[in-house]
Amino acid sequence: MRVELLCTGDELVTGLITDTNSTWLEARLFDLGVKVERVTVVGDVRPDITGALLEASARADVVIVSGGLGPTSDDFTLECAAAAAGVSMQEDARVLGWLKERYAARGMALNPGALRMARIPTGTEPVRNPQGSAPLVIQRLGRAHLFFLPGVPREYRALVDGEVLPRVRTWLAVEAHRTFRAFRLLRTVRLPESVLNERVMPLAPNHPRVVFGFRTHAPENHLKLMAEAPSQAEADAALAAAETACRQVLGTHVYGADGREYAPVLLELLARGGHTLAVAESCTGGLIAQQLTAIPGSSQVFIGGAVVYSEKMKSAWVGVPADVLAKHSAVSSQTALAMAEGVRAACGATFGLSVTGYAGPGGGTPEDPVGTVYCGLAGPGMEPRCERISLAGDRDRVRLFAASHVLEMLRLHLLAAPVSP
Repeated sequence: MRVELLCTGDELVTGLITDTNSTWLEARLFDLGVKVERVTVVGDVRPDITGALLEASARADVVIVSGGLGPTSDDFTLECAAAAAGVSMQEDARVLGWLKERYAARGMALNPGALRMARIPTGTEPVRNPQGSAPLVIQRLGRAHLFFLPGVPREYRALVDGEVLPRVRTWLAVEAHRTFRAFRLLRTVRLPESVLNERVMPLAPNHPRVVFGFRTHAPENHLKLMAEAPSQAEADAALAAAETACRQVLGTHVYGADGREYAPVLLELLARGGHTLAVAESCTGGLIAQQLTAIPGSSQVFIGGAVVYSEKMKSAWVGVPADVLAKHSAVSSQTALAMAEGVRAACGATFGLSVTGYAGPGGGTPEDPVGTVYCGLAGPGMEPRCERISLAGDRDRVRLFAASHVLEMLRLHLLAAPVSP
C-alpha cells in the first residue's frame, strides 16, 4: 500500500508553525507496517493544492490531507478537491445538522463562516468530528482514497485513530503481496556518526532484508534498522538478528532503543542499585538537573544540585578549597574533582557529578581554550575521576555535550563496577 501525506497552509511554508501531525502519523502508520512514501507541503494557493491532489492520487493508494477545512476565506482545500475531481460543491444536510447541534450546545448561532463547513464536494463521504466542527471528508479520486482532515492536532489525531487507521487496517488485511515491516532505533552516545557507520555497515551484507540508516540527534547518534519481508514473523526475525549483531559491535555505546531516552535509562540504572545522585554545575548552569528532573519519579534518585557559577559559590556551597581555586583556577581538573566530592558530601548522595568549563564565546586560556570542559565523578569504592573534553560549536552545543558526557561517565561506571550505596 502506497500512502502519501499532503499538508496545506501558508503557516507551514512560512515557518510560523511546525508540522507535527505528519511526524505523529508516520509513526502510527509504521506501527501497521506502512511506510509513508512522500510528504508534500503546499501553501494556500488553489492551483498548487489542486495540482498536488492530482499528483498524489496518481501515485498513491491512500492520500491523507490536512488543513484548510475551517470557516475562513483561506480554508478552501475541499474546493480544490472538487476541482481536482471535476465536481461541484454542495451543502450536505448531515454536516449542517452536526454543525447546528455543536453550535447550539455552545449557545452560539450559525454564522456564514460556519455554514462554509457544511459544503463538501459532490460524491464525497463526511464523517462527524468528535473534537471540533469541520468534518472528516473521504473522497475517491482515481484509484486513490483521499482523507481530508482538519489541521488542529487534537482533532486530527482523534479522526485518524477513530476513522482513518481502522479503514487502512481493513484494506491491509485483504491486500495481496503485502510487505511486512519491523523497525528498531538503537540510541548511542559518544560515537560519531562516521564511526557508527564504519562499525555497522560491514554487517549489512549479512542481513539483506534489513535497511541500515542513521540519524543525528545531538548529542546522540542513532542507528535505524528496518526489516521488510513477506510475513511479520520473517520481518521480526530478520530485525532481531540484525539488532543482535549491531549490539555486539557497538557494545555499551548503545544505551537504549526506540523511545527510551537517556535520562530515564540512567535514573533506572541508579534506582536498581539503590543509589542516589547530586550534581554541581558551573558552565552547564543547571542543564543536568533540568534533564533529570524532567522525568517523573526522579526524586527517588536525584537528591539535588547546585549551580555554582562563581568561585565564591564553588567554595561556599560545595566546599572547593580557596587554595585550589587560587592555584589551579575554576576551570581545572582539581576544581572539578573538589566539586564532585563536595556536592556528594553536602547532599549525602551515593554519587556526585561536576562540570566546569568555558562554554564561550568569551573566556578560555591558551592551555584551556573555549570549549574546554572538566567533568568530575565521585562515588563509593573509587578514586574520584575527572575527564577533560574539548568541544566545538556555540555555547548551547558545548553545554549540551558537556552534560551528556558527565552523565555517560556515571552510566559507564555503573555498568563496569556496580557498587553498594
